[in-house]
Amino acid sequence: MKLKYYCSILLLFIFLTSMGQTADCTLGIGGKDTETIIKVFQLSEEQLVQMEGWIQELNKSNELIEEQIDVLLDKHPQSNEEELQVLAEKFKPLRAQIIANSRICDQKLIGILNENQYRRYIDLCTEAIRRPLKGLISKEDMVPE
Repeated sequence: MKLKYYCSILLLFIFLTSMGQTADCTLGIGGKDTETIIKVFQLSEEQLVQMEGWIQELNKSNELIEEQIDVLLDKHPQSNEEELQVLAEKFKPLRAQIIANSRICDQKLIGILNENQYRRYIDLCTEAIRRPLKGLISKEDMVPE
């Protein structure tokens, strides 16, 4: 029963995070539902260690982009519609980079899922009518701690 609950939450998260952005089946590693992802996929200790490292990398790279966004918002004129449109155009690549960083983190985790976990991921993506991501690495590529 709990697994169904966690799967439902994950499906809702996947649906909401990808709505209007892409048809890709993203997980949102490092977001507010990381614990749900851990439970739904029943990640091993080894997988958790890898994921935590990727979340730290994600946070560090996104922090730099968020600083650029703050500077853009603070320094760019915003007094009329034209200036706001220019601001929006300058914001788009920064937002795209944050999304790309998150996607890479998701792909890294997908790459180390075992067969049963990966099958669950595919099933959830199919249910949410989303295109599964391809993993970036495999268990064989993992560096032993």
